[in-house]
Amino acid sequence: MIAKAYEEGYSKELTLLIKNGIIVKRYNYIDKDICKIYECLDLSKTGLLLPGFIDIHVHLRGLELSYKEDEESGTKAAIHGGFTAVIDMPNTIPRIDNMYALKLKLEALKKRSYVDFGLYVSPARNEEELEQMLLEEGVIGVKIFPQDLNQIGKVVKTMKKVSNRIKKIIIVHAENPLMLEDCEAGRRWVCRPIESEVSVLNKLKMFADREIHIHITHVTNILTLSLAKHYGFTVDTCPHYIYMDADYEKDMKCIAKVNPPLRLYTTRTILSDHLNLFDAISSDHAPHSLDEKNRDFSDCPPGITSLDIMGSLVLNMVSKNLIKLGDVVKLVSRGPANILGIHRWGCLYEGCIASYTIVDLDKEVYVDPQYFFSKAKFTPYKSIRLRGAVKATIVRGFLAYIEESIVEKINPLPITLFQRDDVCL
Repeated sequence: MIAKAYEEGYSKELTLLIKNGIIVKRYNYIDKDICKIYECLDLSKTGLLLPGFIDIHVHLRGLELSYKEDEESGTKAAIHGGFTAVIDMPNTIPRIDNMYALKLKLEALKKRSYVDFGLYVSPARNEEELEQMLLEEGVIGVKIFPQDLNQIGKVVKTMKKVSNRIKKIIIVHAENPLMLEDCEAGRRWVCRPIESEVSVLNKLKMFADREIHIHITHVTNILTLSLAKHYGFTVDTCPHYIYMDADYEKDMKCIAKVNPPLRLYTTRTILSDHLNLFDAISSDHAPHSLDEKNRDFSDCPPGITSLDIMGSLVLNMVSKNLIKLGDVVKLVSRGPANILGIHRWGCLYEGCIASYTIVDLDKEVYVDPQYFFSKAKFTPYKSIRLRGAVKATIVRGFLAYIEESIVEKINPLPITLFQRDDVCL
Protein backbone atom coordinates (compact mmCIF):
# COMPACT_ATOMS: atom_id res chain seq x y z
CA MET A 1 0.00 0.00 0.00
CA ILE A 2 1.24 3.47 -0.94
CA ALA A 3 -0.05 6.41 1.10
CA LYS A 4 0.56 9.80 2.63
CA ALA A 5 0.19 9.11 6.34
CA TYR A 6 -0.16 11.15 9.52
CA GLU A 7 2.33 10.03 12.15
CA GLU A 8 3.49 11.77 15.32
CA GLY A 9 2.28 15.16 14.17
CA TYR A 10 3.72 15.00 10.65
CA SER A 11 2.62 13.94 7.18
CA LYS A 12 4.87 11.23 5.73
CA GLU A 13 4.99 9.40 2.41
CA LEU A 14 5.13 5.65 3.02
CA THR A 15 5.11 2.34 1.23
CA LEU A 16 3.78 -0.52 3.34
CA LEU A 17 3.99 -4.20 2.49
CA ILE A 18 1.03 -6.01 4.04
CA LYS A 19 0.53 -9.74 4.44
CA ASN A 20 -2.51 -11.32 6.11
CA GLY A 21 -3.58 -7.92 7.41
CA ILE A 22 -0.23 -7.17 9.08
CA ILE A 23 2.56 -4.80 8.00
CA VAL A 24 5.63 -6.89 7.19
CA LYS A 25 7.82 -4.14 5.72
CA ARG A 26 7.84 -0.33 5.77
CA TYR A 27 9.63 2.08 3.45
CA ASN A 28 9.81 5.77 4.38
CA TYR A 29 9.16 6.88 0.82
CA ILE A 30 6.80 6.15 -2.03
CA ASP A 31 8.08 3.35 -4.26
CA LYS A 32 5.72 2.87 -7.19
CA ASP A 33 8.08 0.32 -8.75
CA ILE A 34 7.00 -2.05 -6.02
CA CYS A 35 3.61 -2.19 -7.76
CA LYS A 36 5.29 -4.14 -10.56
CA ILE A 37 6.05 -6.92 -8.09
CA TYR A 38 3.12 -6.93 -5.67
CA GLU A 39 -0.58 -6.24 -5.87
CA CYS A 40 -0.62 -2.53 -5.16
CA LEU A 41 -3.11 -0.16 -3.55
CA ASP A 42 -2.05 3.40 -4.34
CA LEU A 43 -3.86 5.84 -2.05
CA SER A 44 -1.24 8.58 -2.11
CA LYS A 45 -3.58 11.01 -3.91
CA THR A 46 -6.73 10.03 -2.03
CA GLY A 47 -6.13 11.77 1.27
CA LEU A 48 -4.29 11.55 4.58
CA LEU A 49 -4.02 8.10 6.15
CA LEU A 50 -4.86 7.91 9.87
CA PRO A 51 -4.97 4.94 12.25
CA GLY A 52 -8.27 3.12 11.74
CA PHE A 53 -11.25 4.50 13.62
CA ILE A 54 -12.95 2.30 16.24
CA ASP A 55 -16.43 2.97 17.65
CA ILE A 56 -16.77 1.40 21.09
CA HIS A 57 -20.52 2.09 21.40
CA VAL A 58 -22.99 1.27 18.62
CA HIS A 59 -26.42 -0.33 18.45
CA LEU A 60 -26.52 -2.51 15.35
CA ARG A 61 -29.87 -3.96 16.47
CA GLY A 62 -30.41 -7.08 14.33
CA LEU A 63 -32.17 -10.30 15.41
CA GLU A 64 -35.82 -9.39 16.08
CA LEU A 65 -35.03 -5.66 15.77
CA SER A 66 -33.67 -5.92 12.23
CA TYR A 67 -36.39 -3.58 10.97
CA LYS A 68 -34.53 -0.77 12.77
CA GLU A 69 -31.00 -1.79 11.67
CA ASP A 70 -29.04 -4.98 11.18
CA GLU A 71 -25.43 -6.11 11.18
CA GLU A 72 -25.06 -5.47 7.44
CA SER A 73 -26.67 -2.03 7.20
CA GLY A 74 -25.08 -0.84 10.44
CA THR A 75 -21.55 -1.89 9.52
CA LYS A 76 -21.92 -0.48 6.01
CA ALA A 77 -22.74 2.79 7.76
CA ALA A 78 -19.62 2.27 9.88
CA ILE A 79 -17.21 1.99 6.93
CA HIS A 80 -18.99 4.97 5.33
CA GLY A 81 -18.19 6.90 8.51
CA GLY A 82 -14.55 5.76 8.49
CA PHE A 83 -14.76 2.99 11.08
CA THR A 84 -12.72 -0.18 10.79
CA ALA A 85 -14.22 -1.85 13.87
CA VAL A 86 -17.31 -1.42 16.05
CA ILE A 87 -18.44 -2.78 19.41
CA ASP A 88 -22.14 -3.63 19.56
CA MET A 89 -24.57 -3.27 22.44
CA PRO A 90 -26.66 -6.14 23.91
CA ASN A 91 -30.10 -4.49 24.29
CA THR A 92 -31.52 -6.50 21.42
CA ILE A 93 -34.49 -8.84 21.24
CA PRO A 94 -33.66 -11.37 22.53
CA ARG A 95 -31.43 -9.60 25.02
CA ILE A 96 -27.84 -10.85 25.05
CA ASP A 97 -27.92 -12.15 28.62
CA ASN A 98 -27.66 -15.88 27.88
CA MET A 99 -25.53 -18.20 25.78
CA TYR A 100 -28.24 -18.96 23.24
CA ALA A 101 -28.82 -15.30 22.35
CA LEU A 102 -25.07 -14.63 22.38
CA LYS A 103 -24.42 -17.40 19.85
CA LEU A 104 -27.18 -16.04 17.57
CA LYS A 105 -25.72 -12.53 17.68
CA LEU A 106 -22.09 -13.56 17.17
CA GLU A 107 -23.08 -15.71 14.21
CA ALA A 108 -24.96 -12.78 12.65
CA LEU A 109 -21.92 -10.51 13.11
CA LYS A 110 -19.55 -13.09 11.61
CA LYS A 111 -21.75 -13.54 8.54
CA ARG A 112 -22.96 -10.01 7.90
CA SER A 113 -20.50 -7.47 9.30
CA TYR A 114 -18.41 -5.34 6.92
CA VAL A 115 -15.91 -4.41 9.67
CA ASP A 116 -14.20 -6.17 12.54
CA PHE A 117 -16.44 -6.39 15.57
CA GLY A 118 -16.90 -6.91 19.26
CA LEU A 119 -19.92 -7.30 21.50
CA TYR A 120 -20.89 -6.45 25.05
CA VAL A 121 -23.22 -8.77 26.94
CA SER A 122 -25.82 -8.01 29.60
CA PRO A 123 -25.59 -9.57 33.08
CA ALA A 124 -26.64 -13.22 32.86
CA ARG A 125 -29.04 -14.96 35.21
CA ASN A 126 -26.17 -16.59 37.13
CA GLU A 127 -22.43 -16.11 37.53
CA GLU A 128 -21.54 -19.37 35.80
CA GLU A 129 -23.34 -18.43 32.58
CA LEU A 130 -21.91 -14.89 32.67
CA GLU A 131 -18.40 -16.32 33.01
CA GLN A 132 -19.05 -18.63 30.07
CA MET A 133 -20.28 -15.71 27.98
CA LEU A 134 -17.26 -13.57 28.81
CA LEU A 135 -14.90 -16.25 27.53
CA GLU A 136 -16.53 -16.37 24.08
CA GLU A 137 -14.36 -14.94 21.29
CA GLY A 138 -15.70 -11.52 20.36
CA VAL A 139 -17.13 -10.62 23.77
CA ILE A 140 -15.51 -7.41 25.03
CA GLY A 141 -17.22 -7.18 28.40
CA VAL A 142 -20.49 -6.35 30.15
CA LYS A 143 -22.80 -3.41 29.53
CA ILE A 144 -24.51 -2.02 32.62
CA PHE A 145 -27.70 -0.19 31.73
CA PRO A 146 -29.48 1.82 34.47
CA GLN A 147 -31.81 -1.10 35.22
CA ASP A 148 -28.76 -3.38 35.73
CA LEU A 149 -27.00 -1.28 38.39
CA ASN A 150 -28.20 -3.56 41.18
CA GLN A 151 -26.22 -6.39 39.56
CA ILE A 152 -22.87 -4.61 39.49
CA GLY A 153 -21.53 -6.61 42.46
CA LYS A 154 -22.22 -9.93 40.71
CA VAL A 155 -20.64 -8.66 37.51
CA VAL A 156 -17.48 -7.46 39.26
CA LYS A 157 -17.15 -10.79 41.09
CA THR A 158 -17.43 -12.73 37.83
CA MET A 159 -15.13 -10.34 36.00
CA LYS A 160 -12.37 -10.94 38.54
CA LYS A 161 -12.53 -14.66 37.77
CA VAL A 162 -11.64 -14.08 34.11
CA SER A 163 -9.43 -10.98 34.42
CA ASN A 164 -6.25 -13.04 34.78
CA ARG A 165 -6.99 -14.78 31.47
CA ILE A 166 -8.11 -11.96 29.17
CA LYS A 167 -8.96 -8.28 29.32
CA LYS A 168 -12.67 -7.47 29.77
CA ILE A 169 -14.52 -4.20 30.33
CA ILE A 170 -17.52 -3.10 32.35
CA ILE A 171 -19.09 -0.27 30.33
CA VAL A 172 -21.65 1.75 32.26
CA HIS A 173 -24.59 3.94 31.28
CA ALA A 174 -24.35 6.22 34.29
CA GLU A 175 -27.88 7.33 35.17
CA ASN A 176 -29.50 6.40 38.47
CA PRO A 177 -32.98 5.04 37.61
CA LEU A 178 -34.33 6.27 40.97
CA MET A 179 -33.59 9.86 39.93
CA LEU A 180 -35.18 9.81 36.47
CA GLU A 181 -38.57 11.20 35.45
CA ASP A 182 -40.33 12.23 32.23
CA CYS A 183 -40.33 15.78 30.89
CA GLU A 184 -41.52 17.61 27.80
CA ALA A 185 -39.19 18.26 24.85
CA GLY A 186 -36.42 20.68 25.78
CA ARG A 187 -36.71 19.96 29.52
CA ARG A 188 -35.38 16.42 29.85
CA TRP A 189 -32.13 17.77 31.29
CA VAL A 190 -34.20 18.72 34.35
CA CYS A 191 -35.84 15.31 34.77
CA ARG A 192 -32.65 13.34 34.04
CA PRO A 193 -30.22 15.57 35.96
CA ILE A 194 -26.45 15.55 36.12
CA GLU A 195 -26.83 14.41 39.73
CA SER A 196 -28.16 11.07 38.45
CA GLU A 197 -24.85 10.49 36.64
CA VAL A 198 -22.79 11.51 39.67
CA SER A 199 -24.88 9.24 41.90
CA VAL A 200 -23.88 6.22 39.81
CA LEU A 201 -20.19 7.13 39.89
CA ASN A 202 -20.29 7.39 43.69
CA LYS A 203 -21.75 3.89 43.78
CA LEU A 204 -19.14 2.55 41.37
CA LYS A 205 -16.15 3.98 43.24
CA MET A 206 -16.28 1.07 45.72
CA PHE A 207 -15.54 -1.24 42.78
CA ALA A 208 -12.57 0.77 41.49
CA ASP A 209 -9.86 -1.86 41.26
CA ARG A 210 -6.75 -2.41 39.15
CA GLU A 211 -8.11 -5.81 38.16
CA ILE A 212 -11.36 -4.36 36.80
CA HIS A 213 -11.64 -1.89 33.92
CA ILE A 214 -14.72 0.31 34.35
CA HIS A 215 -15.60 2.59 31.45
CA ILE A 216 -18.22 5.36 31.66
CA THR A 217 -19.89 5.92 28.30
CA HIS A 218 -21.72 8.86 26.65
CA VAL A 219 -20.81 11.43 29.32
CA THR A 220 -22.73 14.71 29.00
CA ASN A 221 -20.89 17.15 31.25
CA ILE A 222 -17.58 18.18 32.78
CA LEU A 223 -18.54 17.20 36.36
CA THR A 224 -19.18 13.56 35.42
CA LEU A 225 -15.98 13.54 33.34
CA SER A 226 -13.87 14.92 36.21
CA LEU A 227 -15.29 12.59 38.84
CA ALA A 228 -14.98 9.50 36.62
CA LYS A 229 -11.34 10.28 35.88
CA HIS A 230 -10.74 10.92 39.60
CA TYR A 231 -12.01 7.42 40.38
CA GLY A 232 -9.72 5.92 37.74
CA PHE A 233 -12.36 5.12 35.11
CA THR A 234 -11.96 5.67 31.38
CA VAL A 235 -14.55 7.92 29.76
CA ASP A 236 -16.11 8.71 26.39
CA THR A 237 -18.56 11.29 25.09
CA CYS A 238 -20.56 11.58 21.85
CA PRO A 239 -20.74 14.24 19.13
CA HIS A 240 -24.37 15.10 19.93
CA TYR A 241 -23.31 16.44 23.33
CA ILE A 242 -20.84 18.72 21.54
CA TYR A 243 -23.01 19.88 18.63
CA MET A 244 -26.45 20.07 20.28
CA ASP A 245 -28.20 21.14 23.46
CA ALA A 246 -31.69 21.11 24.95
CA ASP A 247 -32.94 23.74 22.48
CA TYR A 248 -32.38 21.22 19.67
CA GLU A 249 -34.48 18.70 21.56
CA LYS A 250 -37.23 21.32 21.93
CA ASP A 251 -37.19 22.10 18.20
CA MET A 252 -36.61 18.64 16.73
CA LYS A 253 -38.57 16.65 19.29
CA CYS A 254 -38.01 12.87 18.97
CA ILE A 255 -35.26 13.13 16.34
CA ALA A 256 -33.02 14.70 19.02
CA LYS A 257 -34.29 12.63 21.97
CA VAL A 258 -31.47 10.63 23.54
CA ASN A 259 -30.39 9.16 26.89
CA PRO A 260 -28.64 10.70 28.74
CA PRO A 261 -30.34 13.85 27.49
CA LEU A 262 -29.01 16.88 25.69
CA ARG A 263 -28.17 19.49 28.30
CA LEU A 264 -27.93 23.29 28.41
CA TYR A 265 -25.88 25.35 25.98
CA THR A 266 -23.45 26.35 28.75
CA THR A 267 -22.96 22.70 29.74
CA ARG A 268 -22.08 21.64 26.20
CA THR A 269 -19.79 24.67 25.72
CA ILE A 270 -17.76 23.78 28.80
CA LEU A 271 -17.67 20.13 27.74
CA SER A 272 -16.47 21.11 24.26
CA ASP A 273 -13.54 22.99 25.78
CA HIS A 274 -12.29 19.83 27.50
CA LEU A 275 -12.53 17.20 24.78
CA ASN A 276 -8.87 16.31 24.99
CA LEU A 277 -9.47 14.97 28.53
CA PHE A 278 -11.64 12.16 27.21
CA ASP A 279 -10.27 8.72 26.39
CA ALA A 280 -12.58 8.26 23.40
CA ILE A 281 -15.48 9.61 21.38
CA SER A 282 -18.22 7.13 20.47
CA SER A 283 -21.29 7.54 18.29
CA ASP A 284 -23.91 5.80 20.46
CA HIS A 285 -25.54 5.16 17.07
CA ALA A 286 -29.08 4.14 18.08
CA PRO A 287 -31.37 3.67 15.05
CA HIS A 288 -35.14 3.28 15.16
CA SER A 289 -37.82 3.19 12.49
CA LEU A 290 -39.27 6.50 11.35
CA ASP A 291 -42.70 5.37 12.55
CA GLU A 292 -41.28 4.96 16.05
CA LYS A 293 -39.63 8.37 15.95
CA ASN A 294 -42.89 9.95 14.75
CA ARG A 295 -44.74 8.95 17.91
CA ASP A 296 -45.69 11.45 20.57
CA PHE A 297 -42.61 12.76 22.37
CA SER A 298 -43.51 11.02 25.63
CA ASP A 299 -43.72 7.67 23.85
CA CYS A 300 -41.02 7.75 21.15
CA PRO A 301 -37.78 5.83 21.81
CA PRO A 302 -34.52 7.70 22.53
CA GLY A 303 -31.57 7.44 20.17
CA ILE A 304 -29.62 9.49 17.63
CA THR A 305 -28.28 8.12 14.34
CA SER A 306 -24.89 9.36 13.17
CA LEU A 307 -22.64 6.46 12.20
CA ASP A 308 -22.55 7.34 8.47
CA ILE A 309 -21.22 10.83 9.25
CA MET A 310 -19.33 10.09 12.46
CA GLY A 311 -15.90 10.57 10.90
CA SER A 312 -16.90 13.97 9.52
CA LEU A 313 -18.45 15.02 12.84
CA VAL A 314 -15.13 14.43 14.58
CA LEU A 315 -12.97 15.92 11.80
CA ASN A 316 -15.16 19.04 11.79
CA MET A 317 -14.14 19.60 15.42
CA VAL A 318 -10.62 20.26 14.10
CA SER A 319 -11.86 23.03 11.79
CA LYS A 320 -13.81 24.50 14.74
CA ASN A 321 -10.55 24.53 16.79
CA LEU A 322 -12.03 22.29 19.46
CA ILE A 323 -9.34 19.64 18.98
CA LYS A 324 -6.21 19.04 16.91
CA LEU A 325 -5.64 16.26 14.38
CA GLY A 326 -3.60 14.38 16.96
CA ASP A 327 -6.63 14.44 19.24
CA VAL A 328 -8.72 12.85 16.47
CA VAL A 329 -6.25 9.95 16.40
CA LYS A 330 -6.43 9.67 20.17
CA LEU A 331 -10.22 9.93 20.50
CA VAL A 332 -11.43 7.64 17.70
CA SER A 333 -8.47 5.30 17.18
CA ARG A 334 -5.67 4.96 19.71
CA GLY A 335 -7.86 5.77 22.69
CA PRO A 336 -10.52 3.16 21.85
CA ALA A 337 -7.78 0.64 21.01
CA ASN A 338 -6.15 1.22 24.41
CA ILE A 339 -9.51 0.81 26.18
CA LEU A 340 -9.97 -2.50 24.35
CA GLY A 341 -6.42 -3.65 25.07
CA ILE A 342 -5.26 -3.65 21.43
CA HIS A 343 -1.70 -2.38 21.10
CA ARG A 344 -1.00 -2.92 17.38
CA TRP A 345 -4.04 -1.20 15.89
CA GLY A 346 -3.51 1.23 13.03
CA CYS A 347 0.16 1.92 13.69
CA LEU A 348 2.63 2.09 10.80
CA TYR A 349 5.45 -0.25 11.75
CA GLU A 350 6.18 -3.92 11.14
CA GLY A 351 3.74 -6.06 13.09
CA CYS A 352 0.98 -3.46 13.11
CA ILE A 353 -2.59 -4.32 12.09
CA ALA A 354 -3.18 -2.54 8.78
CA SER A 355 -6.55 -0.92 9.46
CA TYR A 356 -6.74 2.73 8.43
CA THR A 357 -9.06 5.65 7.73
CA ILE A 358 -8.16 8.03 4.92
CA VAL A 359 -9.48 11.57 5.26
CA ASP A 360 -9.59 14.92 3.48
CA LEU A 361 -9.51 17.64 6.14
CA ASP A 362 -10.65 20.37 3.76
CA LYS A 363 -13.49 18.70 1.87
CA GLU A 364 -16.96 19.85 2.91
CA VAL A 365 -19.70 17.30 3.57
CA TYR A 366 -23.39 18.20 3.27
CA VAL A 367 -25.43 15.90 5.51
CA ASP A 368 -28.22 14.26 3.54
CA PRO A 369 -29.54 11.16 5.34
CA GLN A 370 -31.12 9.72 2.19
CA TYR A 371 -27.56 8.67 1.26
CA PHE A 372 -26.92 6.90 4.57
CA PHE A 373 -26.17 3.19 4.45
CA SER A 374 -28.01 2.93 7.77
CA LYS A 375 -31.67 1.98 7.60
CA ALA A 376 -32.42 5.08 9.69
CA LYS A 377 -32.62 7.77 7.00
CA PHE A 378 -33.02 10.62 9.48
CA THR A 379 -30.72 12.54 11.81
CA PRO A 380 -30.71 15.79 13.79
CA TYR A 381 -27.64 16.75 11.72
CA LYS A 382 -29.66 16.90 8.49
CA SER A 383 -28.65 19.73 6.12
CA ILE A 384 -25.64 20.93 8.13
CA ARG A 385 -22.22 21.24 6.50
CA LEU A 386 -19.17 19.58 8.01
CA ARG A 387 -15.58 20.28 7.08
CA GLY A 388 -13.67 17.02 6.85
CA ALA A 389 -14.53 13.93 4.82
CA VAL A 390 -13.78 10.22 5.00
CA LYS A 391 -12.35 9.26 1.61
CA ALA A 392 -11.55 5.59 2.18
CA THR A 393 -11.64 2.87 4.84
CA ILE A 394 -9.03 0.10 4.95
CA VAL A 395 -9.72 -2.99 7.06
CA ARG A 396 -6.64 -5.18 7.60
CA GLY A 397 -5.15 -4.14 4.26
CA PHE A 398 -8.37 -4.54 2.25
CA LEU A 399 -10.02 -1.54 0.61
CA ALA A 400 -13.51 -1.75 2.08
CA TYR A 401 -14.79 1.68 1.04
CA ILE A 402 -13.70 4.57 -1.17
CA GLU A 403 -15.36 7.72 -2.53
CA GLU A 404 -18.95 6.94 -1.46
CA SER A 405 -18.79 3.32 -2.66
CA ILE A 406 -18.37 0.02 -0.85
CA VAL A 407 -15.65 -1.92 -2.63
CA GLU A 408 -15.28 -5.19 -0.79
CA LYS A 409 -16.79 -7.13 2.09
CA ILE A 410 -13.95 -8.34 4.25
CA ASN A 411 -14.04 -11.53 6.28
CA PRO A 412 -14.83 -9.89 9.64
CA LEU A 413 -12.91 -10.96 12.71
CA PRO A 414 -13.79 -10.65 16.41
CA ILE A 415 -11.66 -7.86 17.78
CA THR A 416 -10.73 -9.91 20.85
CA LEU A 417 -8.29 -11.77 18.59
CA PHE A 418 -6.19 -8.61 18.41
CA GLN A 419 -5.80 -8.43 22.18
CA ARG A 420 -3.29 -11.29 21.92
CA ASP A 421 -0.01 -10.47 20.22
CA ASP A 422 0.72 -14.15 19.55
CA VAL A 423 -2.32 -14.63 17.28
CA CYS A 424 -1.64 -14.76 13.54
CA LEU A 425 -4.49 -13.32 11.46
